[in-house]
Amino acid sequence: MLAGGIVGLFVLAFIVPALIMLYLVLAYPENFPTPWADLKMLIQVFSAGALLGILPLGAFAYGMFSDEFKRAKPYPVRFDRQRREVCYIDRESGRALIVPWESIVAWVSNSQGITPYGTTRQYTFGMGLEDEERDTVQFVLLPQPSDSHSLGLWASIRNYMEDGQLFNAPNPWFQALGLVPTKDRLKPYEGMHTFEIEREDARAMGSLDDGGDDLTLEQREKYGYDKRSYWPLRRWYAWRVLTFWKLPYLLAEWVHRRGRPSLPAVVEAWSQALPEAQWATPSGALVNASKRVRTAMDKQGATFVDACKAAGFK
Repeated sequence: MLAGGIVGLFVLAFIVPALIMLYLVLAYPENFPTPWADLKMLIQVFSAGALLGILPLGAFAYGMFSDEFKRAKPYPVRFDRQRREVCYIDRESGRALIVPWESIVAWVSNSQGITPYGTTRQYTFGMGLEDEERDTVQFVLLPQPSDSHSLGLWASIRNYMEDGQLFNAPNPWFQALGLVPTKDRLKPYEGMHTFEIEREDARAMGSLDDGGDDLTLEQREKYGYDKRSYWPLRRWYAWRVLTFWKLPYLLAEWVHRRGRPSLPAVVEAWSQALPEAQWATPSGALVNASKRVRTAMDKQGATFVDACKAAGFK
């Protein structure tokens, strides 16, 4: 949007007066004996108007980047399924708290408030990490839209830690249809990878990568291929040229990485991969509990909460 605003000001300052002058010269040539001087005057007038647009554009840019400049980016909570441990890094001191995965306590809380427009509910997913060295508990609290979102977040964490590589295995049906998302598409931010993703999408809109390169137009229609078109890709390239090519993506990548704290050396060492022979294994109690919960959900149709209650958890 920022690049689009800059292009808009450029068009207003130079392209619009040029088009107006071209129309006037073609329609009323006798009234404009010195078109270049008149064009220069029009550009000066329209440029002055375009300069006024710098103020709202600057306010937009400030609103876009000020939070990134001021906000201290926290360390992520790291889950290591090879070691079956969880690492929390204190934002202020940089101290790393590493605890066993099976010692984590998680919960979902909700509260209700009253406003002039009605009642509202707030939901929070929380985790407690026991710090035995300091005899305290480190809380991690994440606001969520609903109970279902909170349970879904916890289920995704559990699936990652408990199911291991099977959790990351692509769905065979999606794989057959070519719908398996790449690593870049799963990134939750925009950056240089977004440039390539958008180019792939533009090619897909024109059916340029659907195979059948050796088929004629009649054969493609016969076998159900979509008609190929280069116009979506051309439009994408034209817009990229107008919006300074890769500059917006470089800026987005820089904003994402700016101020991101580097991990302490102890966490870097802890994050290194282990040989498979050294991987930690779940305890027998957890294996039996997980089996009871899955049996209640798969064979009895119970929800996750009801399955946990049926397994003896409260």
